[in-house]
Amino acid sequence: MKATKAPRRRQLAAALLTTLAAFSLSGCANPVETVMAAVRAPSVDEALGQSAGTAQARVSSLVEDGTLTVGIDAGASIPMCITSQSGAFQGYDVDFASALADQLGLKVKFVSVSNIDQSLGTTCDVVMGAESLGSNSATVVGSYAEGATAFFRKGSATTVSKSDIDGAAVGLQDGSISRQLLKRSNLQVTQKTFSNLNDAFGALEAGEVDYVLCDANSGAYLKAGYTDISLAGTIDVPTPLGIAVSASNTELQDVVKQTSDRLASNGVVDVIRSKWLGGMETLTDSSQVSGVTISAAVTEPTTAESATVDGVISGIQDGSTAGANAVDISD
Repeated sequence: MKATKAPRRRQLAAALLTTLAAFSLSGCANPVETVMAAVRAPSVDEALGQSAGTAQARVSSLVEDGTLTVGIDAGASIPMCITSQSGAFQGYDVDFASALADQLGLKVKFVSVSNIDQSLGTTCDVVMGAESLGSNSATVVGSYAEGATAFFRKGSATTVSKSDIDGAAVGLQDGSISRQLLKRSNLQVTQKTFSNLNDAFGALEAGEVDYVLCDANSGAYLKAGYTDISLAGTIDVPTPLGIAVSASNTELQDVVKQTSDRLASNGVVDVIRSKWLGGMETLTDSSQVSGVTISAAVTEPTTAESATVDGVISGIQDGSTAGANAVDISD
């Protein structure tokens, strides 16, 4: 999913990325908040205002009339969703869902969900960040982001090969899915574990490890605070992330799919990716580190990968309403 950018939007995104590169992520500092204070980056509202020919669709089959109630995965990590100190939801999923509601002429409300099938049509209309479900009760439409586990390193962005990583020191969060994937891979590395991703990236910057392996989107968010850390490739094949809608609600499926595609084509997704992922390019099959294979999964206990943002551990808390549809990190 690669959106078409207008010249003005390219300039604004470039200004944002240039400024992001000038700041260092120290302690719990949030690079997005630091950058927004230094440069006026394009907001989701501005991008929506610049898009031409957008039509608001009438949607009748909603949990709450006039409101798009959006389910957020309770296990989502930064930057897809962050719960601020005031309890408000913020992040990539929130901005995209807010833009979606704006285009539909609806208010937006966010709720935490843990079971998609049980939530759709009862506590929420859609659920963000869904993969292909193979479910009879839910259908995934659109594709607005990707899920993958990725290596980050110091140096320019490039996709490395297995031989580049073999023998290297790799930083990971202890007990994470990333560590399980590395264990199941054919890579031969020295592992160094950390309690959270902030510490792992700090070690990478200090030269204490050669790579950090973590959720690709979390890594893209954190690397924006450094001048010399970049994506080195994914350990697995990226999976498209879309929006789950009740399988019986074909009206909402069609409207959400059309509107999601419009947001991708009119540059709004580019603005959101610049804000939350430092402009990371769309991840595809070619983003995977060549030569790496992963054996079949073995069920093991895992710890969700976490990072701190302004002293708040990333994670979702129950119950929140977005307020204005365009959401910002500072509140």
